[in-house]
Amino acid sequence: MNSTLHEVVIGIDVGTTTTKAVAIDSTGAVVGNASAVTTWDIGINGEIQTDIDRLTDAVTGVLVETALSVGEDTRVTGIGITGMAEVGVVVSSAGEALTPAMAWYDQRGAEELAALPQAFRDEFISVTGLAAKAECSFAKLLWLGSHGGPSLAGTQWLNALEYIAFRLTGVRGSEPSLASRTGLLDQGSIGPWATTLDLIGASDSFLPELVSAGTSLGPVLASAPAALRRAAVTVAGHDHLVGSVGAGAIGGDDLFDSCGTADVILRTVPRTLSNADRSHLVGRGLSAGRHVLAGSTAILGATRSGLVLGRIMSMLGADDRAARQELADTWRADREPSARVLVSEPSDWTNEVTVRLRDDATPAEVWAAATEYVLAQTAKLLEAVAEVAGPYETAIAAGGWAHVTGVYRGKAHLMPGLIVSDVQLPGATGAAMFAAQASGVSFGPITAQAPSRPAVPTHA
Repeated sequence: MNSTLHEVVIGIDVGTTTTKAVAIDSTGAVVGNASAVTTWDIGINGEIQTDIDRLTDAVTGVLVETALSVGEDTRVTGIGITGMAEVGVVVSSAGEALTPAMAWYDQRGAEELAALPQAFRDEFISVTGLAAKAECSFAKLLWLGSHGGPSLAGTQWLNALEYIAFRLTGVRGSEPSLASRTGLLDQGSIGPWATTLDLIGASDSFLPELVSAGTSLGPVLASAPAALRRAAVTVAGHDHLVGSVGAGAIGGDDLFDSCGTADVILRTVPRTLSNADRSHLVGRGLSAGRHVLAGSTAILGATRSGLVLGRIMSMLGADDRAARQELADTWRADREPSARVLVSEPSDWTNEVTVRLRDDATPAEVWAAATEYVLAQTAKLLEAVAEVAGPYETAIAAGGWAHVTGVYRGKAHLMPGLIVSDVQLPGATGAAMFAAQASGVSFGPITAQAPSRPAVPTHA
């Protein structure tokens, strides 16, 4: 054996916009990386989908590029795959994809779901922990059934990440956090929900056997590119959840805030919730499903905070980092609200932000109004979570907005003790952590990774 062989694990995050991967060695250092744009096809009526085999080939290409970026004498021992949760395909018994992979935000299925009885939709919320909306895979499957899709007898559903892993290993498995986004999983029993399966004409075997994040599906096949062969492959799960692990939110009652365009709040709860708890949370704009951490529930909610703040910054001419830091630092928790500015956005998650202001409003007042608006939205989510889960132990933030001191100060006002993680790609990093677990090789510094930057002092 070559004594200079460099062993690494690769974590890959298959995102809506970009697929990103990192290679991490046994010291915990990032030693390689690669990325590629995620390609979608847009139909004449706004349908958004991709060919799953094209996506798989692109992801495989990023994996190979990442391995080669480390150097020629590299052995990939493990691959962890995270990314989009609701995107998937129907697969035949022979392993052929029978449907396109519709984007999670594609609205096909909304009408079919809304046409079902209210009593069912109420039960759907409490059993699955999801809102009865088109984002879930079940809605897409309803649409396929009413628009000439394939019979589901003898077929299975694979999330896009699970399909990629299947193509690499020849083994099918359903990762629990991804299964939780289908609308086909009973969160109480953590098994297939017969009611939704019956409605789409599928059996209990439509969801493959559950395989937890960090469990190897098997080695990469000999038919795969040489740079990846024999690496253990695991489906790490839903990107937000895996990102929380990568950023260091690994405790039983941790709170994670992913501060991007969509500001995601994730609360880990070390138990299974009741149907009443799930109904309560969904009614308050959240969801609840299996976490990538064993035995835990993930409560997930999102606002468009990053979108709102970014639009306000641009409107005020704060386009570079220094200008943004200076403007954001003008906010203080004890300031009096201004009647001269009103910030709002539509309730249906469009890309619009509305600002109403008088001529005498100052930039600081406009920024303060935007900050207070987005903090109020986040506060509502945190209140709903606390009603079910109680107080958190540790709060950790990651993402670009968390590093803007004034924005951080506002968040820490809502989440006392908030710590900021310096991990640049928490999703891919978290996937690499699960890859290390699946490979059975000790990569200690990764599995124990914690936030490296302490919270900055808050101001009144």
